[in-house]
Amino acid sequence: MESMGDEEVKTRIQKILDEMINPAVASHGGWVELLDVKANIAYLKLGGGCQGCGMVNVTLKQGIETTLKEEIPQLVGVIDQTDHAGGSNPYYQPAK
Repeated sequence: MESMGDEEVKTRIQKILDEMINPAVASHGGWVELLDVKANIAYLKLGGGCQGCGMVNVTLKQGIETTLKEEIPQLVGVIDQTDHAGGSNPYYQPAK
């Protein structure tokens, strides 16, 4: 199987984000943005309801990364570049 370059991997990841991942996280008011691909590692930024969410690591590893690796086997990993404490309206868990 011929190896894809970073640009082709970016194009495939963007298509998966647009068609599969963003529609799913949109139901929680969130979105995922592809920042870059280097050496088969995808750098993502999560926003909206995903920013600062306590479940973001589960979503990232078990949802987004798993889906992307299934669709693009040469992908090594996914790194979250989001500033989860910043932004105008980061998610927070209210005190009980």
